[in-house]
Amino acid sequence: MNETVSTSRTDHIVAIDDVIRQITWQSHKQLLQTLSRPEINLTMPQMVTLFAIRDAGTCRMSELAEVTQQSAGTLTGIVDRLIADHLVGRVRDLEDRRVVQVTLTPHGEERIFRVEQARREDMEQILCNLRIDQLADLETMLRMLLSGIRDLLIPSTLTIVPRIPTTANVYPPFQSA
Repeated sequence: MNETVSTSRTDHIVAIDDVIRQITWQSHKQLLQTLSRPEINLTMPQMVTLFAIRDAGTCRMSELAEVTQQSAGTLTGIVDRLIADHLVGRVRDLEDRRVVQVTLTPHGEERIFRVEQARREDMEQILCNLRIDQLADLETMLRMLLSGIRDLLIPSTLTIVPRIPTTANVYPPFQSA
């Protein structure tokens, strides 16, 4: 009997892994579609960078590179583009004037708001066929899944944490371990 339960559990785990892989892929494509809307017009790395800067308030490029998992060279190009688009600004560090940090501009904050608003609208449409009790159950199970994923991650020394566009905190901020 134990072997039957084990096989059944394994079958479910394989099926769940397949569904998560499909959800990840389809969600990524859908988010790219959202970001390409004229009123948003961001790339995925730009969005991740904006959210990381927002969550940090003001941060050094080295911190930003670490938290966004982008090389310094790549990040410099992204930040330069965000500056040209008036979404991010450079500021001098108050403690060490030689250090330059980046911060969001009001236009950057507005763009993040648009991304979050679009994600909420998209999630409303994606989940429109679920009843409130099903939404609550899904949220609980997804939080349990996220907790399991976090438990597998190697502890990191990240000091700032980017937030994925949220829909009523369905996507909580990344957290350092």
